[in-house]
Amino acid sequence: MSSGPSRRQVLQGAAGGAAAIGLASVAAGALDSSGAAAVAATPGVLDLYINEGFAPMVDGSLVYMRGFGDAPTDIGSATPSLRARPVVFLADGTLVSSRSYPADAVLPVEGRPTPAANHPTLVGQCLIHREHWASYFPDRTIIAETGSTVRIQVHNQLSQSHELKIPGVASTGAIAPAATAMLEFPAPAPGTYFYGDPGNAPVERLLGLHGVLVVVPAGERWRLSEGSVEFERQWVWLCQDVDPVWAARAHAGETIDPVRTPASPRYFMLNDRSGYLSLGVADDEAVNHATHEETLVSGFARPTDVRDFSKPDGHGSVATGQLIRLVNAGVVIHQMHFHGNHVWTVRRNGVDFPRSAGRVDAEGHVVLQQWEDVVELDPLDRKEIVLPIKRPPDAIDPVWEARAEDWHYPMHCHAEPSQTAAGGLYPGGLVADWVLAAPGSEGSEQ
Repeated sequence: MSSGPSRRQVLQGAAGGAAAIGLASVAAGALDSSGAAAVAATPGVLDLYINEGFAPMVDGSLVYMRGFGDAPTDIGSATPSLRARPVVFLADGTLVSSRSYPADAVLPVEGRPTPAANHPTLVGQCLIHREHWASYFPDRTIIAETGSTVRIQVHNQLSQSHELKIPGVASTGAIAPAATAMLEFPAPAPGTYFYGDPGNAPVERLLGLHGVLVVVPAGERWRLSEGSVEFERQWVWLCQDVDPVWAARAHAGETIDPVRTPASPRYFMLNDRSGYLSLGVADDEAVNHATHEETLVSGFARPTDVRDFSKPDGHGSVATGQLIRLVNAGVVIHQMHFHGNHVWTVRRNGVDFPRSAGRVDAEGHVVLQQWEDVVELDPLDRKEIVLPIKRPPDAIDPVWEARAEDWHYPMHCHAEPSQTAAGGLYPGGLVADWVLAAPGSEGSEQ
C-alpha cells in the first residue's frame, strides 16, 4: 500500500466523508473537460445528467456507454461522467454527497470492521460492535432515509428521449433531447430499489442507464427495515452485463431490436469492475482501496444466530453478520456462489421471506429464509442476503486454532455466460471475494 494518508484519514479530514450539496457535486456554472456547463445548484436537489462516452473494460477495450452522471459531459470527453457518486437524502431534508453512511458512524479501515473484543469462550472468534460502523457504497447508489423527500432533476444531454424510472415508486416519463425533468417523491419503504431507463428494454439499461436506490429506516440505521434483520455493516453489489456489439450499434445511431438481435454480453461487472479489478489486485492502489471498502466483504469470525440476528448474546454484542444487497441490472441470470460460508437469504424484490411454512413460487424458487451457497439472481432481481462471517463448518480444531493469516474465499457466478464470455476468459468475468480476518490482525481499536 502507499505510504501516503489512508482513504479513511482523507475522508475523516473532510467531515467524515460527507458534504452538503445542492443539485450536483460540481460548483454552479463549473465547466467539465468538454466545455458543457452545469446548472446552478438548488439545495436539496440532486442533478443527474444523461451522458454518453467511452468506458474502458477489464481488457483495455473502450466500449460506448450511456449513464446517469453527476456532471455534464459529451462524447468527446476523455473522462465522461457515466455514473454518479453516492449521495444521501437525510430525513431532516439535507442532501449530502458521501460514499459512507451513516455519516456519524466510524469508518472501517479498508472496509473491514474490527471487533469489540475476543469472545470469552469461543477460540478464534470475536464479539462485534453493535450499531457502530459506517458502510461504503459504490457509484450509482442513492441512499434515502425514511421520512426524507427524494428530489432528482434529470437533464437529457443526448439526441434521443430517455427516462429515469424507479419501478413501483416514481418516473420522470419521457425526457426529450436537451430537456429537463424533475422527479420528487417521499422515500418509499425501507429496502433496495432499481432505477434505470426502461426504454426499448433491456437496451438502455444494458447500455449503462441504471443504478440503485437504498432506503434506510431513519431510526434503525443498522437494520434492513424496522424490527427486521440487523447487521454489522452493509454492501451493495450491482451486477452489470456489457454487450459491445449492441454498444457499437447504439453509437452508430441504429435502433436495436432486442428480440431479433438478443444481447450477447462479453463483459460482466460487479460495481463497475471485472476480474482482477473486482478482486482489488490492480496496479492502482487507490482503485484497490476503494474496491476493498465498497465491494470486498471482510470481517472477523463470530457466532451467528439466524433465528434472531438482533438477539443479545449476554456480552454486549449480537450474533449477526453483514448484509449484502444484490441487484441484477443485466440480462443474464446470475448464480452468485459463495465459498467458505453459506449465506442466509432474507428478502427478494421487497418481499420478506418467511422463516417457516415456505412455498414454491411459479418459477420454481423456494420462498423461505434458508442457507444457500448459490443465490439465483434473475434480471432486475433485488435480493438481500446475510453473510454470517463465521467459522467454516469444515475447519477442524487444529487448523482453526493455528490460523495466523486471513482466509480468502471466492464468490463467483456459476452461470455459464459469465464463465465462457471472451473465449472463456473467466477471470475477466463476474467475480469477487470475501475475507475471514486472522485473529490479532485488528490493529488499534477504532
